[in-house]
Amino acid sequence: MTLIVFEDEHWRNLAIITQARPVFELRCGGYTVRERAAAMTGMAALGMARAHLMGYYGPPGGLAAMYSGEPTVLVNGRCLGLDWLPRLLAEPVNTVYLADGDLIGARLTPALTSAVLYYLRDQQAADARDELARFARVVELCGADAPARIVYPWDLIGQSGEQIVRDLPLLSARLPAYVSNDPSVVLRGTSIFVGPGARLDGPLVLDARDGPIFIEGGAHIEPFSFIQGPAYIGAGTLIASARIRGETSIGPVCRIGGEVEASIVQGYSNKHHDGFLGHSWLGEWVNIGAMTTNSDLKNNYGSVRMALDGIGQLDSGVLKLGCFLADHVKLGIGLHLNGGTVIGTASNIFGVHSAPKTVPAFTWGGEVFREYRIDTMISVTRTVMGRRKRELSPAYEALLRAVFDMTRPSRGDMSVRLQMSDGRIRDDHLATLGAGKDSSLRSA
Repeated sequence: MTLIVFEDEHWRNLAIITQARPVFELRCGGYTVRERAAAMTGMAALGMARAHLMGYYGPPGGLAAMYSGEPTVLVNGRCLGLDWLPRLLAEPVNTVYLADGDLIGARLTPALTSAVLYYLRDQQAADARDELARFARVVELCGADAPARIVYPWDLIGQSGEQIVRDLPLLSARLPAYVSNDPSVVLRGTSIFVGPGARLDGPLVLDARDGPIFIEGGAHIEPFSFIQGPAYIGAGTLIASARIRGETSIGPVCRIGGEVEASIVQGYSNKHHDGFLGHSWLGEWVNIGAMTTNSDLKNNYGSVRMALDGIGQLDSGVLKLGCFLADHVKLGIGLHLNGGTVIGTASNIFGVHSAPKTVPAFTWGGEVFREYRIDTMISVTRTVMGRRKRELSPAYEALLRAVFDMTRPSRGDMSVRLQMSDGRIRDDHLATLGAGKDSSLRSA
């Protein structure tokens, strides 16, 4: 069979954190959706995403690679819970799973796959659903059978702890239960799993009484660290004498210090120094300076509002919600971020006490905001990735350049302003951001 994980129309709700990555590459729990589908089925999962992402995240050969002549299994990339997937694999071909009108998954013949792939290529899953309903058997997943799905960015945070628990069968099958004779490593609870080659230097505390703890091979937990479950620590990650509170997932090759609570760090990102990160999401290649801290609770205990690309301000309905920093964001030292802060891809913010609440992609500065030149950003990215023994491939560079071009209107449109943390608008600097009319507003 061919396994394809796809994006649907709702990627637009998540655009602020998926400008440079498909929805199915968002981490929640121990896996991204694509990784989880592959782990559950034992098959390589091909990704079908927006056109500018396919050169890097899609299979070699693009759409043609998805016509294998074998039955195809489709998985919606917003589905966190995949308990239904083994059941789908056992269904007769041409079976479709729906939940609340969403196309969740399908097992199809090559002919019916061909009829809907072009809809899915353009993220028109509703049209694909309607076409499939004409020829396939439809199964509605209702109630407890309906899988958890990402609709808005804050759903990642709300589902983080539960998803770590849901990943217990997959993770415990490949990570051995931790047994230690080191009295300086204090264990609380029994659901603690540590991969080969991980280094745990006491004194430290692993508290799994509220949920499991998973530490991948090659991770290093430094002395005086505290990790509370449910928690996931990725391969090659350093926990630098930090307090990692429950419902936190940290991807591979990160450097994490200070206090982190109920947050997701996608991977290859640094928050190495003191400062609080709570109920927040960080993309890849993010760097947070020392003592930079976010708030995740309003003083009036009201729900947090967030600005979404193309949608505007929405009330999340969530009491505790922090910040969302897209891929390649860099923050200087000592910044304060209010709840609901959104900083777009590759922005570099420094030199201010309070960061703006909404920052467009490729923004540079603090007191004065400029467009971040793409050539400069690419040069910095090449250096940053090289420090982690990763190469900036031509395909990934092309992706970043495409995101720069696509997001230019958010920096140059006179109607767009940076919203400050208190709700005021910075008319003084961003009104002509990217317009190039004033020497203080030219590209960085």
